[in-house]
Amino acid sequence: MNFFSIKSNNEDLGHTLLENVFINHYMPQAPGNYVKVYILGLKYAQNHNNTSLSNEIIAKTLDISEEETLQAWKYWEAQNIIKLAPYSQGSQDVTIEFVTIKELMLNIKDKKPQIDKYSPDRIISARQNFRVKDMFEYIKKIYGREPATNEMFTYLDWVDDYGMPPELVILLIDDCCARGKRDLPYLKQVAKNWFDAGINSLEKANEYNERHKEKWQKYGKVLSFFRLGAPTQVQEQLLHKWFYEFNYSEEVVLRACSFTANTMKPSFSYLDKILTEWNNKGLKTIQEVEAYITKTDQTAPTKNKPTSKVQKSTFNNFANRTYDANALEDILLKKSRGELIE
Repeated sequence: MNFFSIKSNNEDLGHTLLENVFINHYMPQAPGNYVKVYILGLKYAQNHNNTSLSNEIIAKTLDISEEETLQAWKYWEAQNIIKLAPYSQGSQDVTIEFVTIKELMLNIKDKKPQIDKYSPDRIISARQNFRVKDMFEYIKKIYGREPATNEMFTYLDWVDDYGMPPELVILLIDDCCARGKRDLPYLKQVAKNWFDAGINSLEKANEYNERHKEKWQKYGKVLSFFRLGAPTQVQEQLLHKWFYEFNYSEEVVLRACSFTANTMKPSFSYLDKILTEWNNKGLKTIQEVEAYITKTDQTAPTKNKPTSKVQKSTFNNFANRTYDANALEDILLKKSRGELIE
């Protein structure tokens, strides 16, 4: 085993390590004599040849009272940068342990006290993050006023609970306000929908918006044919099946719609039968569908054939419907955000 030491015959030629964090954070507020006591004690703590020194000698060395020396040790103990303990049971002598201040501060940082979720301290603490501070400032510009306390708590909940970066919160609020939707319940519903969809970045939010816009444009054409507004849950499931399970294009689905116009009461259930039959037969493209329809017309009894003239007239009739497409798109987007209740 090896033993290591630094030996100096002259104590004055040695050195004492004093942490900069002590100089910067503890020394400015402390009484001057208390600082002297701390540094002299630290010198002896780092001197392996002589580690004992009475309060009486410290007081004489620093030209202060012994009482003030005792008060100094208590002061530094209260600052948690030294620990005082009896040297032995029943002894009046004490052991003074100097704590490494850097380690102390790191431990405090790792064990930050829990702040009440709806305490003003949470907002104050959050504002220390420049991104959160910028978020609040941007929202202030959007609304033309300071965000209310309950609004700020809500936005922080999205950041902490939903994992949304502040920039995503800004995008969400900006997007809603651009549509004239500024009330908090509406914003909360949109935020929940984004969270449920796994949106936690600007990229995912943009992809989500584009995907939903495209989806509801497809759905809207079918709903417009049936002169429907927002679909029921069952109708939405069927629309999803046709477009995303069968992977049919708009052309194919609308071609199937033309057949339902020949019935007494066009319905989703009848449309589903047609598209399910085509899918079961492996028909995927509009060309395959048209070839199948032509072949079926040639082999079917005349009385059961829907004439091409009727079909063409009926499908053209679909294009000339006067349903407000913009209003329909607004209804569908509202439904996708959870604003409409079945």
